[in-house]
Amino acid sequence: IASRLANRPKDAVIGLNLGANKDSEDRAADFAKVLAHCGAHLDFATVNVSSPNTEKLRDLQGKAALSALLNGVIATREEMATRVPVFLKIAPDLDRAGIEDIAEVAVECGIDAVIATNTTLARDGLQSAHRDEAGGLSGAPLFEKSTRVLAQLSELLDGRVPLIGVGGISNAEQAYAKICAGASAVQFYTAMVYGGLSLAGEIARGLDALLARDGFGNVAQAVGSKRGDWL
Repeated sequence: IASRLANRPKDAVIGLNLGANKDSEDRAADFAKVLAHCGAHLDFATVNVSSPNTEKLRDLQGKAALSALLNGVIATREEMATRVPVFLKIAPDLDRAGIEDIAEVAVECGIDAVIATNTTLARDGLQSAHRDEAGGLSGAPLFEKSTRVLAQLSELLDGRVPLIGVGGISNAEQAYAKICAGASAVQFYTAMVYGGLSLAGEIARGLDALLARDGFGNVAQAVGSKRGDWL
């Protein structure tokens, strides 16, 4: 991967998900090792401790384990010639105490942003015959759950660490809802299966209209403006 990234297009923005092997003897060390190998070719790196598809990976979201992991990644980042922003991607299935721990560690470790959230293990309200399949659920059913976690983090962090909203976004209204709940930026994945690459432009144009409608001059002014609706 590192050798391919070394030949990246000059005008591309590249982010890399840092992870650990399922059978690793030291998972925390894996995250730092990947950053050390690939960091010179990245614009940002995401510490992903929230994938439900790697057995027991979410155990690393515990306060002590997460703090040790992030400190190791940040220490590796500080030894690099270029400062790569480090983001933390969390699960939507955390309880309030878990969210509070995440907020505290995020501030203490000095990460650059929290991504809220990854996929969920919940299957509430699903009617599909495939609802009992294992793994993380993404897309529309994730929207409300992930947005509530985002709003709680926004309340706890109060602007000290930027938030990136993700989970169930398929149109401008949903992207705007994430922003108003506390996100400074948004990501979308599943919707691109249905909307293609042009969806990004459609959402951006729709956001312009929604911001103008509500009297905001830019996205930053709208961040967290309706957080209370999700708490």
